[in-house]
Amino acid sequence: MRDSVFEALKSGASLLVASQRQVRTLQIAYARRMQDEERLAWQSPDLLTWNAWLERYWDEFTAPSLAKEQLDTRTLLSPVQEAMLWESIIGDSSVGDGLLQSSATAQTVQDAWRLSWEWTIPLPLPDTGPNEDVRAFAIWSRDFDERCRAQGWQDRARLADAIVEALASGRLKAPKRLLLFGFEEHTPQQERLLEILRRAGTVVEPINAYPMPNTVVRYELAGPLEEIAAAAHWARERLEAGASRIGVIVPDLGAMRPQVVRIFDDTFVPGAVLPDSANATRPYNLSLGQALSQYPIVHTALQILELGKGELACEETGSLLRSPFLGGATEEWPQRALLDVACRQAEPLVRINGLLRLAQDQDREGGWRAHSAPMLAARLKNWRALLDSFPKKQLPSAWAEGFARGLLALGWPGDRPLDSDEYQTVEAWREMLSVLSTLDEVTDRISYAEAFSTLVHMAGERIFQPKTPEVPVQVMGLLEAAGLEFDGLWITGLHDAAWPDKPRPNPFLPIELQRRYNLPHASAARELNFARRLTGWLLASAPEVIVSHARHSGDENLRPSPLIAHLPAKEPETPCVIGALHQLVHESCPPLEQISDERAASLAAGTEARRGTGVFKDQAACPFRAFAHARLGARALDEPEPGLDAIDRGNLLHGVMKALWLNLKSHANLCAFPEEAVRLAVREAVAGAIAEMARERPQTFTARFITLEQARLDQLVLGWLEIEKQRAPFTVVFPEKEQMASYGGLTIRIVPDRVDELEGGARVVIDYKTGTPKINQWFSDRPDEPQLPIYALAQNNVAAVAFAQIRKDDARFLGIAAEAGLAPGVEPVSGIKEAAALGSWKALLAEWHRVIESLGEAFRAGDARVAPKDGTRTCEYCDVGPLCRIRELEEDLQAGSGDET
Repeated sequence: MRDSVFEALKSGASLLVASQRQVRTLQIAYARRMQDEERLAWQSPDLLTWNAWLERYWDEFTAPSLAKEQLDTRTLLSPVQEAMLWESIIGDSSVGDGLLQSSATAQTVQDAWRLSWEWTIPLPLPDTGPNEDVRAFAIWSRDFDERCRAQGWQDRARLADAIVEALASGRLKAPKRLLLFGFEEHTPQQERLLEILRRAGTVVEPINAYPMPNTVVRYELAGPLEEIAAAAHWARERLEAGASRIGVIVPDLGAMRPQVVRIFDDTFVPGAVLPDSANATRPYNLSLGQALSQYPIVHTALQILELGKGELACEETGSLLRSPFLGGATEEWPQRALLDVACRQAEPLVRINGLLRLAQDQDREGGWRAHSAPMLAARLKNWRALLDSFPKKQLPSAWAEGFARGLLALGWPGDRPLDSDEYQTVEAWREMLSVLSTLDEVTDRISYAEAFSTLVHMAGERIFQPKTPEVPVQVMGLLEAAGLEFDGLWITGLHDAAWPDKPRPNPFLPIELQRRYNLPHASAARELNFARRLTGWLLASAPEVIVSHARHSGDENLRPSPLIAHLPAKEPETPCVIGALHQLVHESCPPLEQISDERAASLAAGTEARRGTGVFKDQAACPFRAFAHARLGARALDEPEPGLDAIDRGNLLHGVMKALWLNLKSHANLCAFPEEAVRLAVREAVAGAIAEMARERPQTFTARFITLEQARLDQLVLGWLEIEKQRAPFTVVFPEKEQMASYGGLTIRIVPDRVDELEGGARVVIDYKTGTPKINQWFSDRPDEPQLPIYALAQNNVAAVAFAQIRKDDARFLGIAAEAGLAPGVEPVSGIKEAAALGSWKALLAEWHRVIESLGEAFRAGDARVAPKDGTRTCEYCDVGPLCRIRELEEDLQAGSGDET
């Protein structure tokens, strides 16, 4: 900080700067100067942004202590109040009907209103605009002005003009001295205010940055991430060399923030990836925060309130249940994780009553189930009672209080102590609720959904960053660095597609007027001149300046910006290594010992395995899959979708067929019953199956959906019964009755869909399918579908196994029988190539027994090799790939090498 500025601030002068970043930087510089003078305490300097100074000046103008003739009684609208007023005006107007994004439109319209006053553009009349957007803006502007005048509101776009008027009339006292720093240009509105201040005796003194003698080099790097990595390593080198003011500029910092944080953490604080290191001290700071809604603690609050609105997406519910920011999270962490699993087995949208039912679920003996969470259930009851007490509509201030009470009911922000960042974030949230209360001034009573929508919009628009200690490395955007001084500066992203920026004129102002008045972003020439001035300013702000650009971004080839193309290109001295931490760890470690760990502990004979026949299917597909599913209990979480998927429809059909054959009992009854009686039996079976599933899926089974599904299943089942009539006489022994079976010393529970007994005592095992099954999947040492062979081996005197393919346009039996004629479409052993090679039905059963025994013995012995049967095709839809890490072996895995690891 130069001496003249320091002395002026000490004497009480006000210093206005262009950005909050400059305020922070100059405050630090002032504090250092005071420490150099060995001061122990001092008065904070009067450092403000332009808008903050206007607001303070307005507060002086509206202070109650002023004489009545001096006092201005207008109320200054807050940014949120003004945004809601614009949105209300647009929503109430006929020209605003049909807008898909009213909030985004209101924001752009508000920006057009601000530009028109800052640059003194005459507002168009409603009937003279050159296009529909401009005419709409004219109508909305007129309504906005009328409402402000009627209610005594002062908008921010005209705040500077109101102060000019007060100064001109002598009602407002001008300051003695005003310093200006970091402004690349002044708008006509600012110039008018500064001119009247000069006339009133104010010393207005612009402070220009001193250009530094320096060296500037240009680097070309492969891509944007390589640029960030190179800049991060360069910054670390300068930090280790003793530099204290290091700047890294990332023009698109908002979009690249996650990548920038990851790379800078990897470079400066690699231990930040370890557990319990969230508060690691970082020597760098990002100037741009993120939306308040993106912080986990606020995201949890919004999820709670959205659930109170009626329903919450299943994935969001899972995130909420696993959040540490709910009361009782630590005590019930395992139960709530299992509750998430239970929710995913239902419907895609979770309602508070459904969640409460699952959270307090009990077994027949009255004990809590594994997924029950009684502490959460108690809080949900309180939250539901509070929701029931809310009126349908009330003022925003009442909703703000109600939201706070609702969050408290669920124990937000949690039981554990908050760290510094979380505490600051909670305070920012509470400030936002206070801002919501101020909307009483500009709106009437609103509903819960409207208040919540407003809160979500506010949280998405509020950019927040917790305060951090002073650090030497600053990562910032282009505009924030203007006017600042550094020991070293690296400017990334200066390629021809990004700098100068593309014109972005406001669609609600006439393009011709924007260009005539030289508005920001109005034309390519305007952007070029602005970029040229800002580039020159930045290139002179440090003794060492590096500019860089990427050669490629995805498939796009990039060139240097024409503003830096004249600089000679060099190769960076600092290696641009992405993900250097794990490489350094591997390079510093001795050779790793490799251990083959493909066998689990063996199981005792007679051990019951999970998953029934599925354990044999998994063992045949890949031994590790069977180990993960049946012994570890590992599986992917369900992802519920709207409506019924293929599995749901299959389960529904199984329920229908079970109920139907419990009623019909035999082929003879089927043929003897009158047609109307059969239709009634089918209708009742379908209605019962639908009612049972509807209890668990109320969102899916609406009245209209039930009607359609009833008609579909009625037609499908009646068509299938016509095929059943063509069979030889049979009696249904038991539909879907649970049995115990043992193979290879492994005991499992099996539930055959149906077992029929023929007149001679032979039995037929039937499995319902709504897809297109293939019987060749029953064969080989590693069969793809061993379920029906297992069912067959569990029966006495079995004579056939068959799929009942129940499809609207392709209903039929598919199977193998000891002899022909047992069912239409069921081939004898001699008619199936794989079975004929064995010679007889008895030999086929013996072969199946050998294969199933072998698979059971291998599983029980602990065979857990990563050995997919058909290479990557077996792994394509496997849900335990992340657990076995098959992708790491993909290069060595050969399709079909099922016995290799």
